[in-house]
Amino acid sequence: MFVDCLPDMLIASEDDALELVAFCGESGTQRLLVHADSLPAEFFDLHSRLAGNILLKLSNYRIILAAVIPPEKVGTGRFSEMVLETNRGREFRVFNTRDDAVKWLSSV
Repeated sequence: MFVDCLPDMLIASEDDALELVAFCGESGTQRLLVHADSLPAEFFDLHSRLAGNILLKLSNYRIILAAVIPPEKVGTGRFSEMVLETNRGREFRVFNTRDDAVKWLSSV
């Protein structure tokens, strides 16, 4: 079981991440699926620190996050380097398809 964040819910701050933590708690799960449409452009720019702050907040509450982000949004810069690193872990991973993300969330 996991919470599937609706694409129209923008995760633009740590407060937004806390709302998702609360929803996960209400749903009795620590697994969360988000889509690229829920993430603002600042999330993909590591200089903004938004991605780091949100991921740290979710990690503090032991929320396992799968993100469906197409390759063109991952890009080739610092964000793609972060994705390569985090995809080795068990707290946050990026997938090209929803099916792959769901399979991973079901296995952790």
